[in-house]
Amino acid sequence: MTSIQASACRASRSRLVILWMAGATAALPACGHVPTGGTGAPAPSVERGGPAKVFLPGTAEGGGTPAPVENPDSVYWKGRSDLMRPPPPPPAVELTLPRVDRWKLTNGLDVVAVPRRGLPIISFSLAIKAGGYDEQKDRTQGVADFVAAMLRKGTRKRGAEAIADAIDGVGGVLEASSGMENSTVTCSVLAKDAALCLELLAEIVLTPTFPEGEMAEIRDQMLASLAARVDDPHQLAAEHFDNLLFGEDHPDGWVLSDEHVRAITRQTLVAFWRDFYRPNNSVLAVAGDFDVETIKAAIARGFGPWRSAPIAVRPSFQIPRAKGTRVVLVDKPDLTQATLMFGHRGIRHGEPDWYATTLVNYVLGGSDFSSRLMTEVRSKRGLTYGIGSSFGATFYEGAFRISAATRNETAWDALSVAIGEVRKMKAAGPTSDELAKAKGYYAGSIPFELESAAGIARGVVAADLHGLGTAYVRQLPLRLAAVDTGSARAAAAAHLDPDEMAIVVVGRASVIEPQLRRGAGSLISGTATVERVDYRAPISAAKRGAQSSPGSLQVPSQ
Repeated sequence: MTSIQASACRASRSRLVILWMAGATAALPACGHVPTGGTGAPAPSVERGGPAKVFLPGTAEGGGTPAPVENPDSVYWKGRSDLMRPPPPPPAVELTLPRVDRWKLTNGLDVVAVPRRGLPIISFSLAIKAGGYDEQKDRTQGVADFVAAMLRKGTRKRGAEAIADAIDGVGGVLEASSGMENSTVTCSVLAKDAALCLELLAEIVLTPTFPEGEMAEIRDQMLASLAARVDDPHQLAAEHFDNLLFGEDHPDGWVLSDEHVRAITRQTLVAFWRDFYRPNNSVLAVAGDFDVETIKAAIARGFGPWRSAPIAVRPSFQIPRAKGTRVVLVDKPDLTQATLMFGHRGIRHGEPDWYATTLVNYVLGGSDFSSRLMTEVRSKRGLTYGIGSSFGATFYEGAFRISAATRNETAWDALSVAIGEVRKMKAAGPTSDELAKAKGYYAGSIPFELESAAGIARGVVAADLHGLGTAYVRQLPLRLAAVDTGSARAAAAAHLDPDEMAIVVVGRASVIEPQLRRGAGSLISGTATVERVDYRAPISAAKRGAQSSPGSLQVPSQ
């Protein structure tokens, strides 16, 4: 991801997602928490009352959800005994990691080295614990992305063009990006050019000059990304969802605006870099073809002059408790289909039942085509091409979210069926067969995620950033395999909450709103709040409130 792509994602608060986690967190599209299946982790919570009745718009109350329609093509395959059977999944085993060397420089910089001969490449990745969580609301929002984008724009030794010529001249890659939890600066080259790669990496991190003449280009790119979000239904849904779920006092709920970007000065960039880009706030990973003693000396020369400093302690962010279901309908009349994003508070990566929750999510909506959501919403009813769910792997309590797209006319159908599946999973959890399949997926996929030296190094660093240690990387398949049916059911009951949903629908309101008015009250055991907003209206609920935007209504439960 380039630094400017990261800026766009910054607007949607998606930030860096730990993609190495062997499917432990969903591989999401850029700029939006839009699960597409494949790895997310769901979580459950305590059932409050029995299943709520759900009925179709235009039918009598209690008429039921859309009836499943059997695919005619599937009839041909019924009862066949001459089909090839897939091989059983591999057993879960503790991963055998190659040599991993670790040391700390006198200035506090942690170093993780994974040497592997055979392929003449080397990569350096520096993770700085500085990102969106270290910004100040309405004062420095957007600065983490801006700083990352400016690192290559000039140092005390070289200008932007000279830096580009140096890395391009050896066919290497030098880039930086920022997320909510941390910022990352990476350099990859052929092993013979390792010295130059390390020199450039240290140079742009230790001695950036943030030239004002280069700021206009970065600012324009960030502003263009913000302007484009109204034309991207997924990003628009993601930003509204984050603001609705996390609220105005949580960084994940803040909305980056043009005013924030325009307010960033060179002094703002320098201050953020000075406060957080410190060796005692960073971890450097090096992987590939190198001699450990040689690289240790080179890193000491390059990063030894980096001065440590006290780092401000981050506050402990909490998601506000919600009562009932809240719906935001974003009216975009030109859309022929509706984008749905809905969910509730999630789970921290470090919580003990994260493993069970990950497996529950795989069964519910984390797998590509065999999840319950895909089976019920797509295969049986044909309401969408794809639907997925995720819990992710985040340092703070994140979000459980489901996303899908459907025709405007079937928005309520898709929403009610999906929430019905969440309700069923909460009540009974996954079956033993479903759980076994989920374990098999991770037992087979995790080793592939960590088969390269760079993948192992990133995995170790990511585990360190979340306080999990190297043992987590080795034992991840075993810890997932150790989850039994009882633990999975308990996780589903504890971390899924269909009665406290934050729901965002982006589409043609004239078609969708009547569906929501008739059906929203049947989703939960309490009340549902439905707010209709124009797609050009402020994403921040606080700003909309300040403008006295009409359109909210209370829908009593049926």
